[in-house]
Amino acid sequence: MNVDLYILHTSLVKENLSAVLSFIDKERIDKAEKYLIEKDRLLSYGAGLLIKKYLPSGEIKETKNKKPYLENGPYFNISHSGEFAVLATCGSCDIGVDIEQVNEKKLDAIKFTLTEDEKKTNNVNDLFRMWSNKESLIKCMSSNLNDIRKLNGLPLEGYRSINGEDFYTKSLIYEEYSLSVTLHSKEDFEIVINRIDSLEEFN
Repeated sequence: MNVDLYILHTSLVKENLSAVLSFIDKERIDKAEKYLIEKDRLLSYGAGLLIKKYLPSGEIKETKNKKPYLENGPYFNISHSGEFAVLATCGSCDIGVDIEQVNEKKLDAIKFTLTEDEKKTNNVNDLFRMWSNKESLIKCMSSNLNDIRKLNGLPLEGYRSINGEDFYTKSLIYEEYSLSVTLHSKEDFEIVINRIDSLEEFN
């Protein structure tokens, strides 16, 4: 089973902003323009670009916890942090993805989300992987972020059962970012990373 990850750096969005705005949906533009900081607007534009390009057309709906979904699939999830927007897709089961820029200034915020056992590690990358691990799990479950401290961020990769449901997580460090994917499945899977290096194909 494969999970496709589409990763876009916001520098491409900024360099091709007119073309991006002509390509993405007006709803995404309106949503992005609510952000006061340019970086956040670019991330939102980037997410809209990935959705428009790599998902089939159709109304994107939301669960009660605001998780987007397509009625007829595929399963997908989006995340963004720092200068990367990410879209993850899976054809067979629900999915959650989270990307977090590794920044030691965020360590206090991270540790607030961890259990006492999880805090014992001194490896900064692993602490961020635990954080994004939990975030991807919560998004896969379509749960509430307030539940994050109740979840176990370990193992960093592999199978876990929560309330009788099966989940499988993979976590990695990608260019100084922690990137985690969780599937609502007991099966292992392969992550296929598709880095978008040019917007020529979007024209």
